[in-house]
Amino acid sequence: MAPTAGSKLRLSSRTSHFVLPKQWASMRKAKQVEEETGRPIIHFEKGDFQGDNLKPADHVLEAAKQAIDDGHVRYVPGPGLDELRDAIAEEATKRGRPTKRTEVLVTMGAKHALTQSLLTIVDQGDEVIFPNPGYPPDEFWITYAGGRVVYAPLVEPDYNFDLDSLRSLVSAKTKMLIINSPQRPNGMMVGQLEELAAICKENNIIVLTDEIFSHMVYHPDGHKTIAAVDGMAERSILVDTFSKTYKMTGFRIGWCVADEEVITTMDIFQQNSVTNVPAFVQYAALAALTGPQEYVDETRKTLQAKRDKTVAALNSMDGIECQAPDGSFYVFPDIRGTGMTAQQFSDYFIEEHGVAVVAGTAFGDQGEGHIRLTYAVPDDMLEEGLDRIQRGLENL
Repeated sequence: MAPTAGSKLRLSSRTSHFVLPKQWASMRKAKQVEEETGRPIIHFEKGDFQGDNLKPADHVLEAAKQAIDDGHVRYVPGPGLDELRDAIAEEATKRGRPTKRTEVLVTMGAKHALTQSLLTIVDQGDEVIFPNPGYPPDEFWITYAGGRVVYAPLVEPDYNFDLDSLRSLVSAKTKMLIINSPQRPNGMMVGQLEELAAICKENNIIVLTDEIFSHMVYHPDGHKTIAAVDGMAERSILVDTFSKTYKMTGFRIGWCVADEEVITTMDIFQQNSVTNVPAFVQYAALAALTGPQEYVDETRKTLQAKRDKTVAALNSMDGIECQAPDGSFYVFPDIRGTGMTAQQFSDYFIEEHGVAVVAGTAFGDQGEGHIRLTYAVPDDMLEEGLDRIQRGLENL
């Protein structure tokens, strides 16, 4: 029977927690202000590259065009092209996690890899230890799966786990620990990998390790993965993407590496949802991964220079303290000295000074007193946005 006029459609109870992405709230507000006032906003809130100088390498774009010209516009195997899976297996092996093709799944971006991982692993009533601050979509899918998010506060200034506190959070229901390194939103590397691995092995816990900024690390020690720790290959799901390393955000292609049984199950999930990542996108990714890597080195140097400029500028402003992140293209400055909350700061600068940042509380209550700012923008935009923040603070 069709619903009567005025009646409300009955949605699944699993959607009761659905809200628009918290980390994009300032982006939505900035767009509204732009539309209502006609005043352009400087977008420091976007987790993306901006400007013509921060685009994918020419050989990657050419590979996508060539693949289309060659007719690679049909369905392909769900887990990915063999040659791309082999290249990803080699990449994971270089990180110290020996990997074969059958342990690789090519996904629609890292976010879809995270989603599939959580829906494949988390059962009703399972507990997942989640870093605070952390990446909001993970919470979204844990809740959808019927799991319980257990928040593990990260300790400033390095944003490491308090190991004693972490151990106290582990229970018989704990099934997974999520880490991301370099971290979102603060860009710091996760240390204590051996200690974290020991806790997981002692308690039969799976690790979901989000490593999307693995090649955007300025720290002299470079990136390290918990999947390479002895005994962790079979109890970890390593997620990465082409978006950040190769500036291919709009291509929507990522990957994950895990035990073959896990990958097989996730492949079934993938084939019954998105079917496969478009073939021409996979060929572009293959060109990125197997082609010249000097481009990646140049990107890292460019971002490090922007990081240093951003950190220096923010630290010169009254009321702001900013630690230099180990990697990523974010800073997560402490704005408590301004007397504003994170949300007040974000609203004030969008509305009054035309510069958008993300309130740190979008990433958890431990983000209060902080904002996230993206510096992967053209230099003139970066300088103008930082000047606007300086003037805005002077006008308080």
